[in-house]
Amino acid sequence: MAQITGKTIYVLGAGSSFHTGAPLLRDFLVKSRLLREEKKDLKYKDSFDRVFKWIDSLRGASYYVEFDLDNLEHIFSLADMLKQLGSEEGGKYFSDLRYVVMETLDRCQIRWKKGNFIPDPLYHNFIIGFQKLNEERRQVLTQSGGEYENDVIITFNYDVMLDYSIRFRTSLTPDYCFETKTHPDSLKVLKLHGSTNWAYCPSCNNKLQVVTPSPVADGYHVSPFLEDEQWFDFKMVTDVLSKTSCRECNKHDTLEPLIIPPTWSKAMKDSPFAKVWASAVEEIQKAFQIVVIAYSMPTTDTFFQYLLTLGLASNPKLHRVVVIDKDGSEDFKERYKRVFSRSLVDRGRLKFLTGVTFKDFIVKNYMELIVNQVEWNDDDE
Repeated sequence: MAQITGKTIYVLGAGSSFHTGAPLLRDFLVKSRLLREEKKDLKYKDSFDRVFKWIDSLRGASYYVEFDLDNLEHIFSLADMLKQLGSEEGGKYFSDLRYVVMETLDRCQIRWKKGNFIPDPLYHNFIIGFQKLNEERRQVLTQSGGEYENDVIITFNYDVMLDYSIRFRTSLTPDYCFETKTHPDSLKVLKLHGSTNWAYCPSCNNKLQVVTPSPVADGYHVSPFLEDEQWFDFKMVTDVLSKTSCRECNKHDTLEPLIIPPTWSKAMKDSPFAKVWASAVEEIQKAFQIVVIAYSMPTTDTFFQYLLTLGLASNPKLHRVVVIDKDGSEDFKERYKRVFSRSLVDRGRLKFLTGVTFKDFIVKNYMELIVNQVEWNDDDE
């Protein structure tokens, strides 16, 4: 079969980081509540207490309204609405939820082996496959005189497990597209909702600075007596950011992560994310195929649907969209069919590979098959 010579856009949902300890959105608050009840050494314990006291106070409303109080998207949307209605309490809950999210993600696990923190093996193998497929495509286009562009990763995940794997593999920080000009061979990672290593300083109002994704802050070292095969929490926020000084005012313990909640409302004006979102639209405009992995296409995140609309409106060469997820329900498929056009569905260009996890995609050769072949039939599975 013919080899793909066009750009692939990988879209990674929460399920891609689930194996590292990052919970799915629907289970996020359950894990956060368990952390609080286990009386872990929480840096933002007060935020945990306020959030869950507020959530528990809402349970009476479930008698009248069908509302999932354990779903992070729903709770964030409710706090966001209160905030936009001018409620001071809504603003506090909204802020507290951000801290709950960040500290919960700091429980993602990383392993110490032979003097290094080893990146997550699945993400590591994903980056190896990513580079291999890109290099094969580069060679084909070089021989034929075609124009080559690297594939691109779009992710909704806040954690830095993927980012650390890229840095470990390539010795380069991922290109988040904050700058107008980027290196042509850089690995673009567009984090639409932000990242725990993107920070701002409220002390000097510095809007954005990127901290190197690492389990250890710059200038600090791990104990030389650590034993191999130990597992540690990847405390990007509660440890690394707190030990990193602001590049402008040089103060410590002042940086705060820059993340946007997965809700229906995202303010565009003066947002430091504007360049990231613009880059996402630009990349979607040039995509030959879009491969969506472990993303539920929640109805609350209409923002991504708008980006798809803007990008695909001027994309004449989109060949297909492949959705990979362990959820094979009709409700799941219908959410995607409502987003993508009927013509794409009728022509068999919206394809579902269900019952497949991110791990399966990496280790069972699906990545090689889907990203490398122009025609992919169900018989090839």
